[in-house]
Amino acid sequence: MHSIASIAAMQQFQFGQSIHCSDGEEGLLAQVVFDSATHRLIALGIRLGHWFGRRVYAPFEAVVTVTADDITLRISCADLTTSPQEGSAGALLDSKSVVQTTPASGNPTRSTLRLLAVHPGNGELAYLVARHLRSQQDTLFYEKDVAQIETGRLNVSLSEAAWQSLPQYHPDSALQQEVEERLHDLMLLHIDSRGMQVRVIDSILYLTGNISSSLSVALVQNQVMGVEGLSKIENELIGDDTLANDLAMASAHDPRTHALPIGIYPHLGNVRLRGSVQKEQQKADAEEIVRHFPGVRSVANTLLVNPEEVMLHALSSAEEGQGKDRIPGKYTRHTR
Repeated sequence: MHSIASIAAMQQFQFGQSIHCSDGEEGLLAQVVFDSATHRLIALGIRLGHWFGRRVYAPFEAVVTVTADDITLRISCADLTTSPQEGSAGALLDSKSVVQTTPASGNPTRSTLRLLAVHPGNGELAYLVARHLRSQQDTLFYEKDVAQIETGRLNVSLSEAAWQSLPQYHPDSALQQEVEERLHDLMLLHIDSRGMQVRVIDSILYLTGNISSSLSVALVQNQVMGVEGLSKIENELIGDDTLANDLAMASAHDPRTHALPIGIYPHLGNVRLRGSVQKEQQKADAEEIVRHFPGVRSVANTLLVNPEEVMLHALSSAEEGQGKDRIPGKYTRHTR
């Protein structure tokens, strides 16, 4: 199961972003330099001051953070101004670079580069966006489709099926807003929203957290299916009914609790335990099993400790008292 906090967004480089050094703003992003063989970003071409200043090159390793508007470097302004004025050996790309697509059948299509996104840390190309490729729409291409990177040009090779299914590009912020609006329109989900996490990262919608039922999981999926620009939906919502069933199975198979008649009641991942046990250790064991189960947000342990309680198997035979379970579906839960 994904944790949204652990999903790293790609670093998006758009020409014209402001460059911030460790001690102030110094220039604008004018170029990027890629290793043609490995498709890794190796340097940034930075125009010092404004658009008519001289150009210097800083290594990708100097990048600390990247936002839609700014790039922050870990070097000082003085160090940047003394950086090399020639780029590293590699493919130089800028806003005028050509993105050429060649479908398996059909004529090549040409457009220009809008942005490039790379993996944080290693600089590997993740995807690129081409301007107005089809019907005045910006289009997203993944690295696996990029056949060649050379100075001033990126060549993309696609099957006919992939060409027909290319997603229109929308910024994550616009996709996030549309997804939230669609889910808000589904009145049944207003109560469930407290347990859900909804986040668009790099055109992928991540749905995580808890929801009231497996039916609601399907409703959410259907509600957001039509959002144009989403490349994928990762739906990892957990319904309370599914969680209750999984927790009951986990408790039934754990030797510490398999014979205990414990009631398990989740609400948006917050689980209440009810029933009676004979020992404090049994109460603690039941809570430990539930607390560390994926999808559980909190545990309210209201189990009563009663040494006089007679413990019967939770699924013991109606005919044999404490006999072993033999046929699923023919046993009843016994409580005193």
